[in-house]
Amino acid sequence: MTTHEQRFDRVCEKLSRDQRVSELQLRVGDRAGTIDYSWAAPGSRATHAIASSTKTFAAVLVLRKVAAGDLTLEQPLVSILPRDDLVGLNRFGDVDHADEITVRDVLAHTSGIPNYYATKALEPQSDIAALTETDPGWSYADTLEVARGMTAAFAPHSGRAEYSFTNYQLVGRLIETLYGCSLADALERELFVPLGLRDTALMTRESTEYFDAASPLLYGTQSYRGARRLGSLGAEGALVSSTADTMRFLRAVFEGEALDPATLDRALSDRLPLFPRVTYGVGIMALSLPRLLTRLPKPGLLYGHAGMTGHVMFADPVSGLYAVCTINQLAEPRLSFRLLLGALRASRGR
Repeated sequence: MTTHEQRFDRVCEKLSRDQRVSELQLRVGDRAGTIDYSWAAPGSRATHAIASSTKTFAAVLVLRKVAAGDLTLEQPLVSILPRDDLVGLNRFGDVDHADEITVRDVLAHTSGIPNYYATKALEPQSDIAALTETDPGWSYADTLEVARGMTAAFAPHSGRAEYSFTNYQLVGRLIETLYGCSLADALERELFVPLGLRDTALMTRESTEYFDAASPLLYGTQSYRGARRLGSLGAEGALVSSTADTMRFLRAVFEGEALDPATLDRALSDRLPLFPRVTYGVGIMALSLPRLLTRLPKPGLLYGHAGMTGHVMFADPVSGLYAVCTINQLAEPRLSFRLLLGALRASRGR
C-alpha cells in the first residue's frame, strides 16, 4: 500500500515536468496532524509571488477592525476615505454611486466598480520578458483614474459580484487609514510578526529585490519580469511568501487565531457567484468541486483564495485538510487547480 507521501510525490513529480511549470511547490496538512507534507522542485527558491491570495491577508486586517468595533461592513466607504477617491468610480445608470459604496462592497467585489486591471492585459504573442521588465507600474491614483474611464456593470450591493482589482486598491488605502501606517507596516505588525511569517513581505515598485529573490515566473513558456507591475498591486496581490508561511496563515484564519469564529462566519456568509464553481464572501473564495474529483469524505466547499501566478491556498473545514501550492505560471491557471485536485485525491488514498 502506498503512503500519503508517495502519492503526493507522484502528483508533484509528474506536473513538475511540464515545461509551463516553474519551481512547483506543494504543502498539505490537516487539523489532526496526521498529514504534514511538503515538496519543492529541486533548486527551488524559498519564496514566490502569491498574487491575489494577498486579498485574504488584506481582508483579515479589515475584519479584525470590524471585530474590534472600529467600523462595520455596511459602513459607507466615504465615511473613512476621501470622497474624491470614490467620485466617478461607479456611474451606473447615469447616477454617481460614490456615497453608496460600503466597506463590504470593496471586500466582496459587490461595488460594481470597474476592474482597471483589465487594461493591463498582456498580448501572448508579444515579447513578455521585455514588455514586463520595462513596465514602470502604476500608482493608486492611476488605478482610480483608469477605472473612472470604464463602464460600471451594476450599482453597489445590488445582488451581483464582479471581480475588480480596483476594489482592493481601495482596501489597501482603507487599511492604511484604519491602522495609521503603510500597508506593508500594518501587515508586518498585525500578521507577519505575531504569526511568525518570516518569509512573507509586500512588494512595492521600489522593493524589486523581493521579486528577484522569489521563484521565477512564466507567462506560457516566456519569462515574466514584471516586478514593478506586481509591486503596484498592493492589497490586490503584491505579497511574496513561502508555502510554510501561507499554510501558517491559512490555519490561523480557520482555527480561530487570526479571526474569531463569529467574524470568520461573517466573512464566509452571504457569498455571491464570481467565477464558475467559485462564490465570494469577504475576501475569501469558496470553491465547489464534485466529490468524484476530490475524493473528500463529504461534498462541500473549499475556502481560501487563488492568485494569477498559479498560487492556490484552500482549507476544507469538514475534513480539516489544508493545501497550499504554486506553479509560478500566469497564463495557465488550470495547472494549479490540477495540482490542487491531485493533492486532494492523494490525501484520500487515490
